[in-house]
Amino acid sequence: LDLGISRSGHRIEMWYQTWGNRQAGVPVLFVHGGPGNAVGDYHNINAKFFDKKRFFIVESDQRGTGRSQPSVWDSWHNMKHYEEISIDLMAEDFEMLREELGIDKWLEFGGSWGSTLSMFYGEQYPERSLGLIVRGVFLNTEPEFEDVYTPRRFIEAGNQKQIREFDYFFELAEREARDSGEEPLDKYDSERIVKLYNRMILRGDRMAIWVWYVYENNLMEEDPKNLYDFDKIDEKAYGEAMGVAFFESQLFLDGQFKHPYRILERTKNLKENLPAPVHTWVCQGKRDQVCPPKYAQKLVDSLEEAGIPTYSHFIEAPHQCTDPVMQICLKETVEDFYNKYTKGKLGSMS
Repeated sequence: LDLGISRSGHRIEMWYQTWGNRQAGVPVLFVHGGPGNAVGDYHNINAKFFDKKRFFIVESDQRGTGRSQPSVWDSWHNMKHYEEISIDLMAEDFEMLREELGIDKWLEFGGSWGSTLSMFYGEQYPERSLGLIVRGVFLNTEPEFEDVYTPRRFIEAGNQKQIREFDYFFELAEREARDSGEEPLDKYDSERIVKLYNRMILRGDRMAIWVWYVYENNLMEEDPKNLYDFDKIDEKAYGEAMGVAFFESQLFLDGQFKHPYRILERTKNLKENLPAPVHTWVCQGKRDQVCPPKYAQKLVDSLEEAGIPTYSHFIEAPHQCTDPVMQICLKETVEDFYNKYTKGKLGSMS
């Protein structure tokens, strides 16, 4: 899908694929995580959640990642095409894709950053939403920054592994500040830590890109065999690492300090001036380390206060959609959505 010309003067194209029942299936927009990951990272897991006879699935690599072009996965030099990226622009990309495919309304289905972008898109274009299913909720608020990019939460929990990994993550930013002749870096200054990383990432610093990626991966990973080594770059994973490090640092800073997403403040958009509210399902792992459950609870509270029909499931699971308990939750929410949709229980929107 041609998204037009970027400010750098380069044509931007978004890769997508569709499968399922084009004629009679319920349209679904799959929103992948990261930001900076891609559909390929999910190894066709959506086939476990969606019956290809009952649904029509649209999967796309968000601009600049995976198979979309030019891709940051291919070279750090491609970062320059996306320095103006924002969540608004990414929501507009989905609107262009919806129009390209001739879809009137669809169900948004996303986890982690995919929950952020799904919620934002749903609040921006509620008249195009059949419903929302989100997992591992991330709202991009200041307390979430503090929970991941400072050691406070790890120290409070007495988690020695995470304290050690934070110290490693911090060390690189501290060295960057020192080598640049700047003031000493405070471990609790999450904004400055992320800005220093963003600066290193934008100049193609391989170690900064890798350490950013490993820090997050190891934070959410419960299986020791899936942990990465901070000191040893795995070239097979490095393309993805470039995408994640760039788009996360870029979009998290933009959404935190320039253009706040205000997801909690905008939940009322899912009801106002609509024939029926946009029903919303939440699957949240209680052991989620990268998107702690208290933020999913804030979302649920906000949705309920706004009068949005909300179905929340806080379950014994980590962050990943590959977890067996999380998969059961997602399968059941999809089934619940489908039953309500086909029986006309989502209101006149269905």
